[in-house]
Amino acid sequence: MKILYRYLYKKLTIYLLIIIPSFSIVAILVELIELLRKAKNLDFSAIALYTLYQLPEKIYYILPISVVIAFFLLAKDLINRREIYPILLNGISLKKLGTIIFIFPVLLSFVQLANLEFVMPKAKMKAQEVYLFLKNRPQNEPLIAYNSWVTIDKRTFMYFGFLDLRKKVGKNIVIIKFNKDFDPVLRIEGSNFNVEEKVKIKNAKIIDLKSFTDFTIKKFPEYSYDKKLDLNSFKKLIKIKKPVSIRQYYKVAKIAEKFGHPASLYWSKFYSKLATVVSPFILGFVVYPLLWSRKKYVIGVIAGLIVVYWYATAFLTSIASTNVIPFYAIFSVDIVYLVIGALLFKKLKFSEL
Repeated sequence: MKILYRYLYKKLTIYLLIIIPSFSIVAILVELIELLRKAKNLDFSAIALYTLYQLPEKIYYILPISVVIAFFLLAKDLINRREIYPILLNGISLKKLGTIIFIFPVLLSFVQLANLEFVMPKAKMKAQEVYLFLKNRPQNEPLIAYNSWVTIDKRTFMYFGFLDLRKKVGKNIVIIKFNKDFDPVLRIEGSNFNVEEKVKIKNAKIIDLKSFTDFTIKKFPEYSYDKKLDLNSFKKLIKIKKPVSIRQYYKVAKIAEKFGHPASLYWSKFYSKLATVVSPFILGFVVYPLLWSRKKYVIGVIAGLIVVYWYATAFLTSIASTNVIPFYAIFSVDIVYLVIGALLFKKLKFSEL
C-alpha cells in the first residue's frame, strides 16, 4: 500500500511541477505584454524583478486549478495505461483510492496558506514598488495609519490610535512636549481630532506640568492645537502595508472596527482568503468522482464547476463587502461543493467493471 501511495503522490507532484510553471509563464507573459505597452521606464532588470515578485501571487491563484488538472491527468493515465485494474482487483476501491489522494490537496492547502501569509505580502509590496517605477508614477499613498508616533518638532511628539489620511480625521490622540532637559512639560490628549490649518481636538484634556508635584489639568469640549501638521510628511513617515495575508486583513478589520472606520471590505476579503486557502481540497473533492466517467461532456462539467466556484466566491465577497449578506456566507459556495462532492462520491463506481 505504501508503494502505491508513493507512486500516486509522485505522479501528482510531477504533474504539478509541469502545470504550475506552464500556467505561471503564460500568466506572466500576458501581464508583461500589458506592462510593456504602458511602461514609461524600460528597465529590463526592473522588469525581471517584477516578474519574480509576481510569481507567488500567480501561483496562489493557479494552484487550485492545477490540482484539478493533476487529478484529471492522474485518472486518465491510470485508465490509459490500465494501471487502475490491478488496483481495483487488489481490493482498493475508487472511494478508498480517493481518500488516499485527498491527502495531497490538503497538504497543498497548507502550502497555499504559507504562501499567502509569509511570501505574498512581501512579494506583493515589492512588485507594486517596481510597477510604479516602470509606470513612472509616485508611490501609492497610505489610506489609514494606526498606533503610530510621529515627531512634530525636536521636543514635541504626537501619538494617534487611528488616522484616516484622506478624510484627515482620527481618534485617540496624545501630544507630549518636553523641555530642554527632556522632561515632560505638557500633555494634550483627546478622543477625536481632525487636521486642518490646526489640529482640532475634541474632549481634550490638557496637563500642564511645571514639575512632577506641581501640575494643572484642564478639560475642553474642543481644543485647537496651534501647530500646523504636514500630513504629506506623515505619509512619507508612516508606511502602511496594503493587506494581503489573512492575518493582515484580520488585523486591519479589527482596528477599523475599533475606531469606527468601515471594516466590511476588510472582513469580506478576510473570509474570501480563508475560502481560497481550502479551495484546492474543495475543488479536488467535487471533481474526483467525475474523473472516472468516460462520458465526453464530463470535461465541460469540470470546467464549469471551476468557473462557477471562482465567480460565485468573488460575487459573494463583493456582496458581503456592502453588508448585504453576512461575511461567513462566502463559505456557502464551499458547503454546496462539499455536498455535491459527497453525493457524487457516494455513487462513485468505475463504469468499465
